[in-house]
Amino acid sequence: MGMGFLSTTTGPDAPGNDHDAGGSGDPIVRFTAAAVEVGLIRPGDKLDRNLVDLCLHVVEMAARIGDAHRVPGYLDDTVGGLIRAELTE
Repeated sequence: MGMGFLSTTTGPDAPGNDHDAGGSGDPIVRFTAAAVEVGLIRPGDKLDRNLVDLCLHVVEMAARIGDAHRVPGYLDDTVGGLIRAELTE
């Protein structure tokens, strides 16, 4: 699908790829766990504001794609709304 090197490091079968990365609903905890997983920071380190902003931007990019898709059974919900709710609240 044109992902090049990313196709070997991400995806549903990639190590550590689970629905609740970091074991918390807190976006900062989840983003921090993801940053540790890919080697951007060491365990115990904190994300700086630039990395948090990047994570939030990527969430919004994904959510915009999801905005075109409705959630079956819910008139006003989109997949994008669910992505935002899961990863920014």
